[in-house]
Amino acid sequence: MSTSDSVFGTLRDEPIRLVLPDRDNLGNEGLERRTRARATTANRSLSSGDLADQFLIFQFNKEDQGDTILDSTDVKPSLKGSDEKPDVLAKLQMVSFQAGDDDVDKGTKATLRIDMGKDKSSNSPLDTLFWSLSAGLNLYNEAKDAKAAPDELTTDLSAAFSNRPIEIPGGLAELSFEVVKHREPRWWQRVFKFLQSGTGTALTSAIGFPAITGKAVGFIDELVGRLHDDSPDYLFKSRPMTLALTEKAKTDFTGGMASIELGSMDKGFCLLARGRDYGSLIENDPIFFPHFKKLVPSGVSRQDMLAGNYHDPFQHMTYAVIRVGLNETKLSREVDFS
Repeated sequence: MSTSDSVFGTLRDEPIRLVLPDRDNLGNEGLERRTRARATTANRSLSSGDLADQFLIFQFNKEDQGDTILDSTDVKPSLKGSDEKPDVLAKLQMVSFQAGDDDVDKGTKATLRIDMGKDKSSNSPLDTLFWSLSAGLNLYNEAKDAKAAPDELTTDLSAAFSNRPIEIPGGLAELSFEVVKHREPRWWQRVFKFLQSGTGTALTSAIGFPAITGKAVGFIDELVGRLHDDSPDYLFKSRPMTLALTEKAKTDFTGGMASIELGSMDKGFCLLARGRDYGSLIENDPIFFPHFKKLVPSGVSRQDMLAGNYHDPFQHMTYAVIRVGLNETKLSREVDFS
C-alpha cells in the first residue's frame, strides 16, 4: 500500500490545471495592507468580538456515549506517538460547506485558504515547513440561478499536493483556515481555468504549495491571496492554532498540566463553525449525513428529517465538515546513496 493510500484509503486523483499568473500585476498597496493585517492578527491577543467570528474545530464523537461532537480541547488523540514514530502524515477532504445566512447573490465568490505545518513549539529537530493551499469557491451557481449547495463545494484538498500527505514533524501542528467572501476575484482569471458547466462552476481547482518555508507562505499570500476589494467579508477566519495530533505531542507541550487546555485534532470527521454558534451546536447534538451534506439534531427521526418536518437550528449557520486522515511515521532528512 502506498503512503497516500495508507492515510485514508485510496483518494480520487483529480487533475489540477493551472495558468500561471503574471507577476507584474500582483503587488500593490492594497495587497501590502492585507499582508500586514494578517501578520498583526497572528501576533495579537483575541477580544471577545474576535472570538465570535473565529472558527472553532469540533470532532465528531466516535463513541456511542456522550455528546455527538467534542470541543477540540476534549479530544484525546488516537495516535500515541513514540520515539520510533514521532511524526504524522495528514490528509484533508472538505466534505461539505454551507454559507448559511450570509448574503450570497449573483457574482458572489470566496477564497478558501489553509496553511498547515509544524508548530514552532514542536520538539522535532526537523525544519518548520508549511503546506499552503488556496481554492476558489463560487458561492452562487450561475447555471442553477441559486446559492451553491453544500455538495457543490466539496473537494479532496490533498489533490492540490498531488495526493502527497501533509508532513507534521513531532505531531504538533499549526493550522490556519479562512474563507473570504468577495466579488469577481481577479487572481482567479490568472491562476485557474474555469470549469464551465454543472456543479463545476461552484468549486475551481485548488492550487497547493507543499513543504515551503514561513517566508514562502508570505509570498504565496501575495500570489494567490489577492482579493478584488480591500475590505473582504470573512465567513471563516483564524489566527494560527496549535493542535496536537498525537498523545505524545500533547503531553510534551502541556507537561501533563490539567490547567493547560491544548486542542487536538484526530482522524475522522471535524466540524468547523464560528464561535457565535458554539452554544447552538452543543445544545442540539448534531449528526452529519454525508449523502445529504447536512447537519441534523440527533433527536430528529429519520421520517421527520426526510419530510422536513422539524425545526432546523443549523439552517442559517455557516459551517464546514472536514474529513481528516492521520498516520504515524518517522520523517528523516538523511539520504542513503549506497
